[in-house]
Amino acid sequence: MAHDQDRRGLRFWYELCDQECIQQNNPSSPSWQEFIEKVRHCRDDLVLLPLPVWEDAVSAGVVSGRPEYLSLVRSLAIGLAIRDLEERCDREEVTLIHLVRILDETDQAVSRLSEKIEDYYMALHPAELAGSDRTIRSLIDTLAKDASHPLSPISKNILRLVESRTVLSKSVREYSEKTLPNMSALCGPLVSARLLAHAGSKRHLARMPAATIQVLGAGPSLFTHLTSGTRPPKHGLLYQYKGVHHTRKRLRGRVSRVLACQLAIAARIDYYRGVRDERFIQTAGMKILRAGEKA
Repeated sequence: MAHDQDRRGLRFWYELCDQECIQQNNPSSPSWQEFIEKVRHCRDDLVLLPLPVWEDAVSAGVVSGRPEYLSLVRSLAIGLAIRDLEERCDREEVTLIHLVRILDETDQAVSRLSEKIEDYYMALHPAELAGSDRTIRSLIDTLAKDASHPLSPISKNILRLVESRTVLSKSVREYSEKTLPNMSALCGPLVSARLLAHAGSKRHLARMPAATIQVLGAGPSLFTHLTSGTRPPKHGLLYQYKGVHHTRKRLRGRVSRVLACQLAIAARIDYYRGVRDERFIQTAGMKILRAGEKA
């Protein structure tokens, strides 16, 4: 049967695997990687026959029994999935998503630790802080310089986190302006990066309607609206854009709606073209600006 298949140019996947590869079954070995590539090429060229039953592989002498066959199929499937993901993965997009998530986690860590330190100090020195202009940052700076204080080490770590956050924020901006040039021009690189992280990919973001983009990040409020009948949220992550949170409260819904419509177009341009469209950015920017100026 194998000779007939070879003449037709069709083969079972296990016929591409040698005994050394089967015995090792090690995803990191060169022979296994070579086997994965052979299967991928044959699969893409449509020269592989459908998956055989395990008895066929035993009859061909490839494996000794069903457990070994299932183990080999499992390793092959995982190897193919990894290679396909590596090939189709947009590394800059994935890098940006994870960088902005780490940035947000860093902000939360700094904020929570700073609040705890302030609570600690206020509990011990209520009279000193009453009516004082002391800020959390100055308090942390003071504790970091006092080597004898028990909170000195963690205060130093908070300051290091703040410095790391500054460097990380710069990297997020650079990746965002490269990956989402049109969205970054409209609402800023950090907001664009957070929208991408919330959507999961440029492809998902490009397929979202403007109404969905408008409320991205407003999950709890949207859930309350759907379950309890409260007023729907006007914005989610878009509130972080200065054009929204600096606008008069009664106009924020309008600005968010116009901004979301333009971002929906920008997301499609970024996904399908991947280049900055100056004409669109200028036109969209004027629409967003006019939305905030209407009475």
